[in-house]
Amino acid sequence: MAIWQSTLESMGMIKNVLLTGGTGFIGSHLIEHLLKEKINIILLKRSMSDTWRIKHLLKDIKTYNIDNVLIEEIFKENKLEAIIHLATYYKKYHGISDIENMIYSNITFPTKLLDMCLKYKVKYFINTGTFFEYNIKSLPVNENEEKKPFNLYSATKISFEDIAKFYSDQVKIITLRIFSPYGEKDNEYKLIPTLIKKAILNEEIELSEGFQKLDFIYVKDIANAYVKVLQNIEKLNTLESFNIGSGFPYSIREIVSIVEEILEKTVKVKWGKPSKDIQICYADISKVKNYIGWEPKFSLKEGLERTISYYKEVINENN
Repeated sequence: MAIWQSTLESMGMIKNVLLTGGTGFIGSHLIEHLLKEKINIILLKRSMSDTWRIKHLLKDIKTYNIDNVLIEEIFKENKLEAIIHLATYYKKYHGISDIENMIYSNITFPTKLLDMCLKYKVKYFINTGTFFEYNIKSLPVNENEEKKPFNLYSATKISFEDIAKFYSDQVKIITLRIFSPYGEKDNEYKLIPTLIKKAILNEEIELSEGFQKLDFIYVKDIANAYVKVLQNIEKLNTLESFNIGSGFPYSIREIVSIVEEILEKTVKVKWGKPSKDIQICYADISKVKNYIGWEPKFSLKEGLERTISYYKEVINENN
């Protein structure tokens, strides 16, 4: 499809990118996209990281186990031009044992990366935020919305963005705030993969009341957004932020209905009480369209069709 068309010429001289979080859901899709663009990827991971999502790509990228090497050595050994920071410690509702890891992963670690950017003259840093940062007073939510963290996770994201301002005179820092991602190779505990797998297996799923509406964005569209930022980063101002969503709200019941339509069968749902989470949120994506020419290429149904096809293959392989 058009979103994978090569953009190397328009990306100028950016060829060496340091990537964190590449073993994760979004990061694994981004690696595929960057490799198609002939970008040299230097991946930071932990020695215990599960690489199942990118096992077939490891031969094509350079990796460092961050728990076995000093960060500065990585900057010394590689002529880095940009960092894409996806690594995170996420808990929707944290426990006291999560606090230290969350603060280190979401604040301390990326701050160390920015400090190395100054020392080794790395010009660009693409950060990842979340719609949970917003105090949702009006819809759709635009980038000027007041910040009010929904949870500790989003509070750490806001804290890092504040720290990043200190570095922003010498490093161009861009933040992408991701809304509700879904797609192939997603984390198993999340709504859409759980729903799809139980639907395929004819198992019952327990859900909330189902009227909560969120902005679901397909993972390949998200990966394309990062590449679009790389394409256009020279003309962007530092500390710009962009919403990455579909621009439309869909209820959980609508998601179930689309899954039923694709699978051509009824999903066994036990509807429960109203969710205590954000009841409705969707992105204003006019800024990202105007500034870097990004918009989703996949409809919700198209994304779900691809996701369902993936999980059908996984289930068949395991049976």
